[in-house]
Amino acid sequence: MRVFIGYGNDLRGEDAFGIDVIKELEKYELEETKFISIFQLTPEIVLELLDYDEIIFIDACYSLDNQYSLACSIKKQNSSSLTHHIFPENIIAILNGVYGKYPKYQIISMLTNKFDKIYDHKQYHKVIYRAIDYIVELYKYKSKNSLQYNILVKKRSYND
Repeated sequence: MRVFIGYGNDLRGEDAFGIDVIKELEKYELEETKFISIFQLTPEIVLELLDYDEIIFIDACYSLDNQYSLACSIKKQNSSSLTHHIFPENIIAILNGVYGKYPKYQIISMLTNKFDKIYDHKQYHKVIYRAIDYIVELYKYKSKNSLQYNILVKKRSYND
């Protein structure tokens, strides 16, 4: 079984990327899949993940240079300040070290340098749909209505 965890603050514009992707993914019929939308990663989430053999984390990530790009398995940001934020790797380390669980995991992030609001709605939604398309293709999911998915994909144009 797999679980998708979208996290971020839906009151802070682009920081809601993970939550917005989960909202879209919920429209698909994904067998043996659970969706979790949360404000931030905390150690307590580990208890909900014990029975999953695959975990996909979805979030917005700071990047000075690459706005509205989709990235997978990005490097952790170095921070000299103490924060309340923990990384997906910390969650995996707890699963490994404390519970002896070794799920496969992946991180899907939208790179941005603005978190307080959505500055370019068109670009923001393009990245959401790119993430959905990537996930659907990766896992070969079928929509509850296959025609609906095909229509959605055909309507999207990534004029990059």
